[in-house]
Order: sequence, then structure tokens, then C-alpha cells
Amino acid sequence: MLYEFGPFCVNSRDRLLLRGGREVPLTPKVFDILLVLIQNNGRILTKDELMRMIWPETIVEEANITRNISTLRKALGDGLEESRFIETIPWRGYRFGAEIRTCGELAAIDSLAVLPFVNESNTPDTDYLSNGITESLIHKLSALTDLRVMSRHSVFNCNTLDPQTVGSKLNVRAVLIGRIRQTLNTVIVSIELVDTMDQRHIWGAQYNREHCDIFDLQETIAQQIAVQLRVKLTSNESQRLRQRPTENAEAHELYLRARFFWNKLTPDGVNAAVELFNKAIQKDESYALAYIGLLDAYTYLNSPVEARKAASKALEIDPMSGEAHASLGFLTFLYDWDFKKADAEFSQAIELNPSYAQAHHWYAIYLANMGRHKDALREARRARELDPLSLLMNQTVGLSLYLARDFGLAIDELRKVVDMDANYAAVRSSLGLAYAHKGLTKEAIQEFRKVGDLAGGHPAVDSSVKALIAYTHAVSGEIEQARILIDEISNLPATSSYLLAMILGLIGETDLAFEWLDRAYQERNFQLVCALTDPGLDPLRGDARFPALLARIGLS
Repeated sequence: MLYEFGPFCVNSRDRLLLRGGREVPLTPKVFDILLVLIQNNGRILTKDELMRMIWPETIVEEANITRNISTLRKALGDGLEESRFIETIPWRGYRFGAEIRTCGELAAIDSLAVLPFVNESNTPDTDYLSNGITESLIHKLSALTDLRVMSRHSVFNCNTLDPQTVGSKLNVRAVLIGRIRQTLNTVIVSIELVDTMDQRHIWGAQYNREHCDIFDLQETIAQQIAVQLRVKLTSNESQRLRQRPTENAEAHELYLRARFFWNKLTPDGVNAAVELFNKAIQKDESYALAYIGLLDAYTYLNSPVEARKAASKALEIDPMSGEAHASLGFLTFLYDWDFKKADAEFSQAIELNPSYAQAHHWYAIYLANMGRHKDALREARRARELDPLSLLMNQTVGLSLYLARDFGLAIDELRKVVDMDANYAAVRSSLGLAYAHKGLTKEAIQEFRKVGDLAGGHPAVDSSVKALIAYTHAVSGEIEQARILIDEISNLPATSSYLLAMILGLIGETDLAFEWLDRAYQERNFQLVCALTDPGLDPLRGDARFPALLARIGLS
């Protein structure tokens, strides 16, 4: 940003103070102080605030502020008797009091990572608040069309506060670094917005708030970030930034605690979150975010009926919730087989919340299974761009290529995910399928056996692994080996009727394959949404019964 006051112009990008077009030399810290004062024009900044903003990681003496302010005043021509720009407020601090004009516009910064706020209270039981403020800001800012905001998953797994490192890992232009400290009655939050290209300080502030004012704080920070990044807001986006999710402070605290447990992504953690989300709803029955929390929890617990109820309630309260539209789209796609409605829900979700990686991920899966492979790959790559450290988002690119029958590129992408985490079983299953269709039978079977090893002998997983190995033999034309395994798995309750139908089709047992597909249809097996594009069903596509099956599913 370029700021003009009196005869001076400040270029914050190039860190220059100009007078009449000529540079006025300033040391880096003196320039930092000038920029902070300008960006907080008219507001009294205490010496403590200034020291935290200018030396956030260093303990310095108060004399440093006094000395640098004196240097700055000399550079600006301020005297002891007359201060045109910097005013000393006795016993309190300093205030910049000049009229500031914009003397030019810089390009808007279009990408941001809100890093996890550091809990300086040293009490783990208050982590829910620092995490909650981080997530709330991500949630609010993700709704801005012209700003790409990194997902919660990637920022919480970045493991660094160094702006340039974050910029490189997450491919963002700016980072928000925050610290929070709780006392008995107040919350003290300090924040700094930094350009990752040159570690330039864009903006910083410190806020002292009572616990009940946390809503105001989140709104203020979100609005200031949009201003400082020069993001152009629509009237609806401005309204969303100001909108409060609830007026009930107790409900909001319960919600933050619930999200803290939900993010553990364990059955115990998610069940604890369900209890807390429900308590939040008891405090405020119109709390849409709490219903969205229930929706996420029930989706994780594979309870589609309860998840759908939560989604419907969330949208009844807040029709503009991108998260609720995305989840409802996925439920509609997977369980209702209402594909037109699912497409509409996904599209609306992305329009309302363009930085919601999960929506792009689900939409990519939907599009790939609808045979819209180019669109699917675009959405999968967008999901990965928004959540680059997510194993799932990276896997989705490979899955999209697999369903498009580009098995070589699918293998390349899925191998990258294995390199990210060799113990991620889901990607090994996908990689095994890609190997099988590429004719790499040995490699495919090795991947499936690794899945079994990672599961530690779980009976249901062992059954699935045997089915996948039988599938690999069938794809490779090794019919006898496939038949031996079919005899072992066909009567096991954990065996997927859909997968068994594919194996039978691949070894030429067409009538039996359609019997098992009919059983899958009667079971409402969600895997049938893959029938239009799944390579494993290719041997059956020429049979007259196959288009009839697609018509029953709604895929014709």
C-alpha cells in the first residue's frame, strides 16, 4: 500500500519513505514503527503493544522504542514543541495523528494462510480457544471470492511460523501469525500479517478483550485482513464478514470445545464432539455452525440419516452455508442417487465458499464418476491447491486420473502420496488398482498386502484385501487364482457385493456378475455410484442388462 501524509509518501511494499520523490533513509525497525503507526492512525498504541509488534520474538528494553521514535520524529521533521505527525500520550503511548491519503494502489494479495494461533497461556485446556479463533478466521475469510485461503488441515500441519517457509510449502503470498494469552477475565490477542515474498510486515495489532467480546474480535480481525490485503468485497461478502454465528457466548464456547475434540478425528473424540455440539444447540437452537459440526461428526461416524437431518437444519437457519451445501451434495450423491441435485449443491457450495477444499474434493469425486474427467481433474487440483498437505486431497488427483483410465499418470500421482505418508492405507488401495490395470500384477498385490499389514489383521480388512487380490488376478487374466479366492470370500459378510460382481465379470461369469450387481442394488450399495466409469465393469458394458442397471441407478 502507498500512504501519503504531509509532504511524505510511504511505499509499504518497497519499504521506502519518500519526500518530494527523494528517499528519506530509515533503519528497518524505524520504518516498521512508522508503518505500524500509520496503519493504526488515530489509535493510541502503548509501548508494550509497539514492542510486541516490532520485536515479536525478542525481549527488548523500553528505551529502544523511545530511541527509535525520536529518530523517526527527526526524519519527519517533528520537533519537541510541535509534533505534526507523532503525538506522545503521557503515561500511555503514541498516536499517529496526521490525515493520510492513498497515493497509489498496489495489486491485491490473493492468497493467505492463517497459521494456528500460539497459546501463550501455557495451559493446554485453553488450546480450544486459540485453535477456535484460527478456525473461525479461516471460515470467515474462505467465503471471499478473490482470496484463496489455505484449509485448516494444511496450516495445522505446516509446523513452522517462518513466513517464507510457509509461503513455499503452501504457495501463499501472505501469512497471518497470531498469539493469544488468557487471564481470568480477558483475552489478549496480538497478530501480524506478513508478505511471504520478502517477509515484509503488512499490518499488525494487539487487542485486549473480555471473553464475551470474542465475536467482535474475530469480526474486526477478518475485516482488517480484507482491507490490508486489498481484497475487493461484494456487499454480500462484507455482510458475511460482519455476521455473527450466535449471540450466545456460552454456546460459542461449547462449539469451540466441540471442534477441538472433533479435530482429533478419533471415534472417542468425535463422540465427545457430538455431545458438545448438542449442548451448544441447547443454548442456541438457531446456531447453524453447531449443526454443521454435527453434520461433520455424523458423516465421520457413517450415520447418513443423522447427517442429513443436521444438514437440513443448518441450511434452514443459514441458506448461505457453503459447508452445509457441500455435505448435503455428497450425501445426496452417495446415498440418494439424485445426481442432478448433488451437482447443484456442490456448485452452490463452491460459489458460497470458494476456498472450501472439501467441497472441491467431493465435487471432483462426483464429476469423475459422472464421466466428466476434465472437470474432475480441475476440481481435484483445486482441492489440492487449497489443502496441499492433505493426503486425501492429493489422493483425489490420482483417483480422478484412474477413473479417466490414465493409469500411468495415476500411478505417478499416487506414488507421491505414498512418499508423503507410507502408512496411509487408503492410497495404497488406489495405487494397487492402478497397478492392476497397468498390468503390474506383482506390484498391485504387494500394495494390497501392505494394506492388510497396516490394518493389523482386522477381519473386515483381510476380507477386502483378498477380494482386491482376486480382482487383480481377474484383471490379469489369471482366472484360476481368482476363482480360488472367490470361493473363500463369497460367503464372508464383509465382502462387497459390488466388488464381487466386478471380479465375476472380469473372469467371464457374466450372469453371476449381474446377480451380484442386482444384490448390490437391493442393498443400496453406495459403490454403485461408480458404475458409469469404473474400469472394473468394462467387460459388462456391452450386455443389454448394463444400461438397464445404469437407468435404475439414475446414471443413464
